[in-house]
Amino acid sequence: MKIRYLILTASVGIIFFSSAWHSDKRNLKIHFGVYTDPRDNHRYQTVKIGEQEWMAENFAYLPYVCPVDSVECGVWVYNYSGTDISDAKETLEYKKFGGLYSWKSALELAPEGWHLPSDKEWKELERHLGIADSDIDSKTWRGKSNEANRLKEKGDTGLKVTFGGWKTDYGKFNFIEEHANFWCSTEVDKGRGFERLIGVNNGKIGKAAGNKGCGFSVRYIKN
Repeated sequence: MKIRYLILTASVGIIFFSSAWHSDKRNLKIHFGVYTDPRDNHRYQTVKIGEQEWMAENFAYLPYVCPVDSVECGVWVYNYSGTDISDAKETLEYKKFGGLYSWKSALELAPEGWHLPSDKEWKELERHLGIADSDIDSKTWRGKSNEANRLKEKGDTGLKVTFGGWKTDYGKFNFIEEHANFWCSTEVDKGRGFERLIGVNNGKIGKAAGNKGCGFSVRYIKN
């Protein structure tokens, strides 16, 4: 079924940041670390912001790779149409952006001790960035104009968001190097889950409802 997708225009150190991007000039207390997934020995940089510890790289575990038009199987690599894990891992898209996952797969494939962040947990991060409570529940671009920049590669949070695009639930890859789409664990309804959208040329953070069969990037948060 063709999707309805909301296109929104648009080891360890401690560092204290004060950013010109931060709308209310609060300092961030940042702890950096490393996590190794024992299933494939993939190492992820991590960052603790406040009480939350996030993966600072896109999730990349590939227990299998699904046909691009699959509606039941939910693990893909951008622009890769085969099913061979080794071949998928050799692509430039995988090496730079990791995998793309359906909502169900994103929930099920979390490493032990980690989980897919809820809408509430995303909002906690967004409050650290300065998004106001009056704006935070809007299903659109939110913030004053620079909150998303703090999540990007040159931002002060250490999360280093990259723009890995996404896969529609009818098998088309879109918007690599333009958008980063991240799943939330919170459901909107039976067929959709909340997502966060970050655009390469947009300083605000998007909140929308994505069809669960779409392939989005994943950042897990520690239990």
